[in-house]
Amino acid sequence: MRQTPDVATVAEVIREVSRAEALSRFQSLQAHEISEKSPGDLVTIADLETERALNAALEALLPGSVMVGEEAVADNPGLLDALQSVEDTCWIIDPIDGTINYAHGVPLFATMVALVVRGEVVGGWIYDPVHDAMAMAEKGGGAYLDQAQVRFDQSKELSALSGVLHLGGTDRELVATAARNFDQVGPLLVLHCAGLEYQTMLRGRLHYALYQSTNPWDHAPGLLILEEAGGYTARLDGSPYNVNIINHSSPLLATIGKESWQGLHERLFEFRY
Repeated sequence: MRQTPDVATVAEVIREVSRAEALSRFQSLQAHEISEKSPGDLVTIADLETERALNAALEALLPGSVMVGEEAVADNPGLLDALQSVEDTCWIIDPIDGTINYAHGVPLFATMVALVVRGEVVGGWIYDPVHDAMAMAEKGGGAYLDQAQVRFDQSKELSALSGVLHLGGTDRELVATAARNFDQVGPLLVLHCAGLEYQTMLRGRLHYALYQSTNPWDHAPGLLILEEAGGYTARLDGSPYNVNIINHSSPLLATIGKESWQGLHERLFEFRY
């Protein structure tokens, strides 16, 4: 089996690239350096250059590995096939998560990377270059935020849970159900950056997040980190998250633990199975 690089070594590569390519361009983009991949889906020169630099640096750490970057997949969706391979070792790369924030000068964005070996996510990294904050995990090795190990507090009551609900595109009935039951949970906060929402969960300021869109570059790193911190994630229909499934009819609910997931599933969203 191919030897994978040390998580701290990968973290340092991500830090260096993100600061050199993404942070250096932040709040200084020219109009011609921002475009749309599709209506409302922005991409900037910083996304492209950060992904390019990460491709080179990560391939150097693990020669022969396959790069599955968000921007490359936009041009070549066939790259996603590598995630299902039992032979390929893949890096999933989101060069700038929260591009809309980034493009508008809002300091809420992150660089996210996951390592997939034989179809399994075995490493995850989320880096906030504005605050120089790194979250990372290796499967079976625990979750870390700024070099301190994190374990979630599983004792919180449902009424104390604060969360994130990304309900765009979700069926109206589910939206209405959640709205009807908001008084049973704590406050809501939406950062429009999944990476920072996962980091905020590690800090204990958020306790759950619901996502309709579940692209692997947005969630593979964060879900492994949450799992290693004691969290629990599944779709509302009860099925597990699969990094190979891009489009799924059931939203993904990520939480600080199984008891919290079950409580939210039943009382906020009114699922009875």
